[in-house]
Order: sequence, then C-alpha cells, then structure tokens
Amino acid sequence: MKFVALLPVRDEADIIGQCLQHMLRWADAIYIFDTGSVDNTWEIVQSFAARDKRIMPIRKEPVYFSETRLRSYMFHVARQHMLDGDWFLRVDADEFHHIEPPEFVKNHTRKHETAAYHQYYDFRLLQSEVDAWNASEETLQDRLRPIEDRRRHYTVSEYSEPRLCRYRETMQWPVTVSFPFNAGYVARERLPIRHYPYRDPVQLERRCRLRAIMMADEENRANWSRPELHHWAEREWKRFITPDDLPDLKYWKPGMDLPLVHQTNHFKPSPVRAVQRLVHALCLPVLDRLRPKFPPEGGPQPIPHETVKLLEEKLGVTSGT
Repeated sequence: MKFVALLPVRDEADIIGQCLQHMLRWADAIYIFDTGSVDNTWEIVQSFAARDKRIMPIRKEPVYFSETRLRSYMFHVARQHMLDGDWFLRVDADEFHHIEPPEFVKNHTRKHETAAYHQYYDFRLLQSEVDAWNASEETLQDRLRPIEDRRRHYTVSEYSEPRLCRYRETMQWPVTVSFPFNAGYVARERLPIRHYPYRDPVQLERRCRLRAIMMADEENRANWSRPELHHWAEREWKRFITPDDLPDLKYWKPGMDLPLVHQTNHFKPSPVRAVQRLVHALCLPVLDRLRPKFPPEGGPQPIPHETVKLLEEKLGVTSGT
C-alpha cells in the first residue's frame, strides 16, 4: 500500500523545501508539476529529486492553474504506477499534514471508508507580525526557520473538500471534475492540515500580484465560475492581514498538541450514507464504466506567451530567501 501525492507548484521557493521535507516523512511518491515559476521553485524541486527518487518532477510549463484540468492530468500520469489499494492525495505547497496520511488511514478511518475530506487550520499573518516585519524584527532570513515556528495563530475552517482517496483501477477522473467520480465512501473524520497561505509581507504581496495578473487574463477568467468573487481576484495584499483581536483567533502554544476538531458538515444525511455504502461496496466497477474517461488530448492549458512575458516582467526572478 503506497501513498502518492499530487503537488502542483508555482513560485513557492520560500516554502517548497520545508513542504517536501515534511512530505518525504510519509509519501512513497510525490508527483510535481511546476505551472511556470519565475523564482527558483523548480530548481529546488530538481535538487530534491536528485537526492530522493520519490520526488517525481513531471515538468515545468507555463499553464493555467485548474482544479480540474491540471489535477486530473497529474492523476493520469501518476496512476500509471499505482495499484488497487494505494492511496493518493491532492496536496499544495503551503499545506502540512498534521496527522500523516498513513497514520490517519490506520488510526482514524474504518476499513470501509475509502475517501477523506480535509480539515484546515488556517494559520494567519497578524498585523503585529507585519509591524515587526516593517521594523526589521523579522526579515527574509527568517524563512530559513520552520514555518510552524514563525506563524502560530490560526482559525479553524469550516470549509472542506475531498483530499485523500484509495485508488482503484477502474476509477475515472476526466478534465471536468476536481476529484474522481465516485471517489470513495467518505470517512467520518477529516484529515487535519496546517495551512500557511500567507507567510510574510513579501510573499503575500507577490502572491497577490501573481494572481491579479492571472485573473486579468480573459482566457483564464473563462475557466472560473464568477471570477470576480474568487479570492484570487483580490489585488490588495493588506486585506489578507489578520487583526490581532479577530474573534475565534487561536494560538498554538509551542510544545503543546494542536487541538483536533471533529466537524461533520461534510457528511450526507444518514439515509443517503446508507445507500452510498451499499453502492460503494457493490456497484463501483459498473458505475466507473459509465463515467467519462480522461481524454487523449487532455492536459493543462498553456498560458499565452504575452501573459508569460508579463508575469516575468512584473514578478522577476527571485530566490526563496
């Protein structure tokens, strides 16, 4: 039984090294697609790959990020080396699994549960931390420190989506969905993930610049439902700074366990779950044959050359530190 991670990256040089070190504690294979970094993210990935054969760089190519087209393509590449009973995960570079997936499957799922939603702990960048940065009390050199030491305040997210799934040879993940059809019988427990999207003012400002350029691209906007309401559309990075007195803001004390939460709003009603369990036990191979397959021409959507040049001009080539 292997655990396979599907990791798209772009301009994550400040965190990708820590991310890979963390994932190599539990992953049997990490497939990486760089969607066009203009910092040294890809060079860091290649360095890790040279030292550990579990790192599987697919390629670097400027493409639009897509929850459906890009992730389904990565799954299509990885599944050629997967067997029934393996587990695969959707992962991002700013995520750290607080309970490692093999342990989660062993100790927090039942035998008939074959898919799990995630539980985000969203770690925040506080106004006081921005003030400390502006006073040079924290600098780019602090990126060498573990991110869990730098950012300790968090909120618990209610939003959840499927992230972990047991593989079966017949399952289908076409380019139109963000996770395979009939992925699995959903576990009661959620997979806890520490999420660090906003790590310091320089990273956050650069992230907003990148996404503003991408969301201004008409071809890219066509890939999103109501793009003007998506958080990618926010151009002002300071709007993502968290006030120190935010209600429900929690502090993870060093040396203490991160308190686990047990939300169940990802659950279907009990009668629906009873039917789902029966279907997943008996009917999945038949249903899989009725689902659309990944098309031969499927794959990420290239970014036009003009947009690539604009990204290079506006973002420049920078290092992780």
